[in-house]
Amino acid sequence: MNETRKNKGPWAHRFLIVLFSVTTVILCSWLLSFVVDDIGSWPGPDYEELEKRLLDPALAQTQQSLEDQVAETKRQLSAESNRQNLLRDSTASSQKTMDQLLEFQRLSLQKNVTPSAEEQQTLAESQQHFLSNQKQYQSLNQSIVQRNDRLTHLEDEQRDLDARIKTQQRPIQDTFDSLWNRHEFKIAILKLALLLPLLMVAVGLFLKFRGGTYAPLIYALGIAVVLKVAQVMHEYFPSRYFKYVLILTALAIVVWILISLLRMIAFPHKDWLLRQYREAYEHFLCPICTYPIRRGPLKYRFWTRRTIKTMSCSSSENVLEETAYTCPACSTRLHEKCSQCGEIRPSLLPTCQNCGQTKILEPVALP
Repeated sequence: MNETRKNKGPWAHRFLIVLFSVTTVILCSWLLSFVVDDIGSWPGPDYEELEKRLLDPALAQTQQSLEDQVAETKRQLSAESNRQNLLRDSTASSQKTMDQLLEFQRLSLQKNVTPSAEEQQTLAESQQHFLSNQKQYQSLNQSIVQRNDRLTHLEDEQRDLDARIKTQQRPIQDTFDSLWNRHEFKIAILKLALLLPLLMVAVGLFLKFRGGTYAPLIYALGIAVVLKVAQVMHEYFPSRYFKYVLILTALAIVVWILISLLRMIAFPHKDWLLRQYREAYEHFLCPICTYPIRRGPLKYRFWTRRTIKTMSCSSSENVLEETAYTCPACSTRLHEKCSQCGEIRPSLLPTCQNCGQTKILEPVALP
């Protein structure tokens, strides 16, 4: 039996292959993300430019004028309110000073002491300052009331104007949404125009070289492309359509895997068949029907695939009876004489353990 055997290599080498395969997936995903993001960065429609072009210029100018008047009125209100607060503090200070002077004069009169001219002048100045502050405070109060009325009037005009502008903005928004959807569709087409050929190349390489030497590299490239295609479709396709695409794709993959498994059983590859036969012989089970191979020391024993490793034989059972053997359940010849050395060998394995003669491994069907 002349077959090409693959050298798996030491575990460290296999680990590095897996590690660098995963790294390849990550790096390819990054590379595709950079390219896809650059395509997606192409400028789309500008809403402000569209609004300037379609909105009535008179309304826009009036809106800007009202916004400026409202801002200026609020600024004046804030300034007058600050001045009013300062006047209130100054008036309170003047009143406190005046009260102190009056109290001082009252005490002086009780002691028959006439206030000096300087004290009387100070009291008169405090009274004059207090009355002046009161007058200014009242004036500012009236001005603030007037500006509040004007601000209310301007805000009412602004609300009415905003309602008129929103009425005109609805068709502008619809036009912008249409242009934006068209732009998004173009971007999606460009991205898929890049990714779909890569996906077809990855599928072709997978179908042709999936069992070859560079299979991990092909798997890594394929996984990166498939993930990026799924991401783009999920981003740009509506969810109501994407779910059907996703389900149909998953269904196609599952059906393809199921068909492959069924074809593997109906038309098995030699490597797969040899692995099945070898594992069955290791557990002393018929490779065809899994009936226990009761020969030699195991002739009167019972075991399963799980318990075969825990069984032990006594010293009187260590000598294996080397005779031909046929499965009593499915009539498959499991052990036979070697045509070269005459010793007993497994019938369904390719090489005689005694002389090394090989034969072509053929699939055995159930009778």
